[in-house]
Amino acid sequence: MFEQIIRDQIFIDFGCEVLYGDDQVYLNYPIRFATVGLHLMSTSLLSGIVDRIRKDQGFTPIHPIDEYTDEMCDGDAFYDFFIDLNDWSQTKVGTCIEAAVCNSHSADEGELYAIDLTTDEQTALYNRLDEQCRQYLGKGCEELLAEARKAMEDMS
Repeated sequence: MFEQIIRDQIFIDFGCEVLYGDDQVYLNYPIRFATVGLHLMSTSLLSGIVDRIRKDQGFTPIHPIDEYTDEMCDGDAFYDFFIDLNDWSQTKVGTCIEAAVCNSHSADEGELYAIDLTTDEQTALYNRLDEQCRQYLGKGCEELLAEARKAMEDMS
């Protein structure tokens, strides 16, 4: 079921720049790995999840949920959603979708929230992102990661 939800509710915002970069983890020594940052379109599903997280923490949601009506919500605010592809994880996708609170009147303006993903959700999400990248960019996620890897090596 979550594969269908991901198919219906996850869309890369190709109006935004694809960000090539790198990150590192520290185990016994630093290990660098390539990353590709993608901006996601705000959908009712993603916004609803973050609204619930914020509401549970005492912040006013952006959209009407539960006892909150349109008049009670933070109507000027919006969320920016991001996901990363990376060479580190087995699934090649980050462990969460990040959401930044933008233009809010709440104290959490600019804060980041995470929508945690299971391994199965990461795999389904990778497949969805790969499909969209092939359709709109003419190259898949592995090719984007190869470009990030090359840029990272060129900077070394």
